[in-house]
This record gives sequence, C-alpha cells and structure tokens, in this order.
Amino acid sequence: MRRVSLRAGFMALGVIAVVCATAIAAEPELTGLDVMKKTRELYLANDQLSTVTLRKIDKRGDEQKIVTKRYWKAYGGKDGFESKTLFVTEFPPDQRGVGFLIWDYHKAGQADDLRLYLPSLKQVRRMTTREQDDAFMGSDLTFADLGQRELDEDTHTLLRTERCGATPCYVVQSVPKDQESLYGKKLTWVPVTDFTPLRIDYYDRKGDLLKTQAIEWQRPNNVWAWKRAEVKNVQTSHKTLFEISDLRNNVGLSDDEFSERILKTGPRR
Repeated sequence: MRRVSLRAGFMALGVIAVVCATAIAAEPELTGLDVMKKTRELYLANDQLSTVTLRKIDKRGDEQKIVTKRYWKAYGGKDGFESKTLFVTEFPPDQRGVGFLIWDYHKAGQADDLRLYLPSLKQVRRMTTREQDDAFMGSDLTFADLGQRELDEDTHTLLRTERCGATPCYVVQSVPKDQESLYGKKLTWVPVTDFTPLRIDYYDRKGDLLKTQAIEWQRPNNVWAWKRAEVKNVQTSHKTLFEISDLRNNVGLSDDEFSERILKTGPRR
C-alpha cells in the first residue's frame, strides 16, 4: 500500500461544492491524526507517468498554459526516500526542456532535494530550502505543497464532521509545529467513505485565508490518482488549474530515470 501525497497524487483534484453548515455526528473513535493517517493509506501505484497541464489564470482572466511530463516513483522509505519526481516541460516552446527533479526524503523534517535544469544555461542548479516555498512553475502551489509532509510535523485536530458536496466529511485542522512555516494552519475536508481529500484551505501566518484547493480524483484499475485540481489564491484573485492526462501506472521506471543526468538529457521514453 502506497501512501498518498499531494505530489504523489499529482494532481488529482475534486469538485468542491457547497459545504453544508449542518454538522453530522463524528465518529468519536477517530482523532484528527487518525483521519490524516487514513488519507496516507490510499492505494497508489508503484510508479507513474502522466501529462500535467497547468492553466494559470490571473484576475483579469488572462490565461497561460504550461504542459509538462511527470515521472514519479514511490520508494516507501527504501534508501531513505519517500518518492522521486521528475517534471520535464514540453510547452510553451521557450520553456521546452526546463526540468525539475525532486527527491522527497522519508525522514521527518528533512527538506526535499530540488534541482532545476535550464536548457538555455545548460546547467543544473540545486534549490535552497527556502526556495521550496516558491511557486511551482508560477502556479498557486509551492514546491513544498506538492511534497509528502510528514504527519508529525503538524498538530492535527478533528474540528467537526459536515457535508462537502454529496458526502459527509471530516474537517481536520493541521497546525505546523515549526513557527517558521509558510502557513499558519490548513483545514482539510476528508470524506468519511473513502478518505480522499476533497478540499484544502490554506491560512497565512496572520490567520487569514490565503488560498483554497479543490481536488477531483480518478481510480483507474483500483489505483488512486489526482484527475484535476483547482487552486485559488483569494488574496490575489489568481488561480491555477492542474489537469492530469495520459496517466499510466506501474510502468517500471528505474532509479536512473530520476538522476541529474536524465534531468539534463531528458527521459528516453
């Protein structure tokens, strides 16, 4: 069983409908940590190939499209890694070949290893820990948002159970233990039926709502993966749509396909 993450499920996201105010009795035996653990127990592929299309839309309605190939492999703690991910940009033409290599470590608190390749400079640059809070490809998610945040890095509290769309959902508040965290807290809506997170609200460190994320899932061959996500920054009125296509699971990606050499030359597939 593979644990689900924002990056792992990349980018799979569900329509967030109106959240009913009517509270539904929560199952008393579950804590906020219990609920978040169950979201990590969804079955994912061992590895995955897909096309990720980003549609970045500003407050005037102007849209910019980026198309990138995504290669992802789960390690589950092997050799100290949780997962590795490679993004290679295909569109627009002036960004073709730009790549990001992300090594997500298994150890709690250990920052991801992010490397950026720019074809125009023919150089790979290792990104700093602080840069992990930068926007991923100019979108409304950061590199860190896409990673597998360890559960013990936050304090999780089950606030209530209420409807989100057609199904009852647990609403879990997660507060970072690190006072330097980009966010003050996150709220996650998790259906009581299948534990696929449908909505995440991000709050800044002042306590103000910063952005909302709606997630739509797909489940080909009983493997969970993101299908679509919509992330809105409510403070800037900018939003990003993440659309997943050409999804292929368990294709046998090798460790070599997540190396710095492949970041520069591009995958052979």
